[in-house]
Amino acid sequence: MLRPALAVFVALATLLAPASVRAVPCAPRHIADIPLHNDGLFLNAPVILDGRQARFILDTGSEGSLITPEAAGALRLSPDPAHATMIQGPNGRGQLAPNLLIRALSLGLIPFGQRSIPLGALPGVPMLSPPIAGLMGVDLLGSYDIEFDVRQQRLSLWLPSPGSLANGHSSPGRVPAGSVACMPGPAWPQGYTTLRTRREGARLAVSFSLDGHEGTALIDSGARSHILSRRFAHSMGITDDILRRDQGGVTSGVDLNARWYHWHHFHALHLLEEKPGTGNPIWKDPVLTVSDMRDGADMLLGADWFAQHSIWISFSAGQVWVR
Repeated sequence: MLRPALAVFVALATLLAPASVRAVPCAPRHIADIPLHNDGLFLNAPVILDGRQARFILDTGSEGSLITPEAAGALRLSPDPAHATMIQGPNGRGQLAPNLLIRALSLGLIPFGQRSIPLGALPGVPMLSPPIAGLMGVDLLGSYDIEFDVRQQRLSLWLPSPGSLANGHSSPGRVPAGSVACMPGPAWPQGYTTLRTRREGARLAVSFSLDGHEGTALIDSGARSHILSRRFAHSMGITDDILRRDQGGVTSGVDLNARWYHWHHFHALHLLEEKPGTGNPIWKDPVLTVSDMRDGADMLLGADWFAQHSIWISFSAGQVWVR
C-alpha cells in the first residue's frame, strides 16, 4: 500500500546564489539533491503521488512516464478519457494503454503538478517500502540537467545557465543583447569527459567502439545492464549459432513481449569522446547482453554503467559528461 507522504530531505537552492556562483554567469543553477536508491540496479527515487509516498524508477531511456496498475488501484486514480498512449517495448512492438490522471506529482519535493500518465506493468521490480509505483521518463526529467551519483546515493537537479549554447543554438530562452553566450557544461572541476552525443528523439545517445566496430548507445538508466542489439552483433560477424553457445534466458519489457537474450564475451568497449578527459576508461573484456532491440540505437547503456561513474545529462544542450 502507498504510504502517506513523509518529509523527504531535499537540498533546495537558495534564491540568491553564493557570490562564488554569481561571479560565474555561465554556471548551471542547483535546484535540488534527491535520494537515489540502487535496488538491484533498479535506480529509483522518492515521489509523492496525490499525497502518498512512493518511488519511481528514473528512466532516461524512456520518452514517457508510466504508472503501475497496483499504484493506480491504491490511489483510486481516475481515467483520462482524452488521452491514451502507445507503449513500445525494447523490441519495437507495442500496445495502446489508457492514461490516468494524477492530481499532484512531485519528485522529492520538486512539484510537477497535475499529470496524465499511461498505465503499464513493470515486470520484475523488487518489493520495496514505499513501493515502486511507476517510472519517470524524459517527458518529466528533460526540463533539467540531471547529475547521477549512484555511489553517493544522490540525484541532483540543475537548471542550465540562461544563454547556454545547445548544439549551436541558445537554450533555454533568448540570449540578452550584449551578453556572451555560455558553453554548456557540468558544475564539476576538471577531470571529466565530454562524450560524442546525438539526439534520439527526446532522448540522448553516445557513440561507442566495440572490438573495432562503431555504433550508437542510448543513455538508458532504466535498463539494468549494457544491452547490445542482435542486429549489431550480426554486423560484427556474431551469428545466432554463435550466440546459442552462450548462456542466456528470456525476459520481457514494459510491453510484456518476451524476448531471448544471451551473454557474450567481447574484448574492449570504449565510449567515444567529443573532448578527451580522464573519466572514460576503456572497458576490457566486457560481457554484454545481446538481445533484440528497436531500430535506432545499437546498444543500451544501463544502470550498471551509471553505478560506476558520475553522469551529467543535459537534455537542453544535447550533451553527456562522465567522470
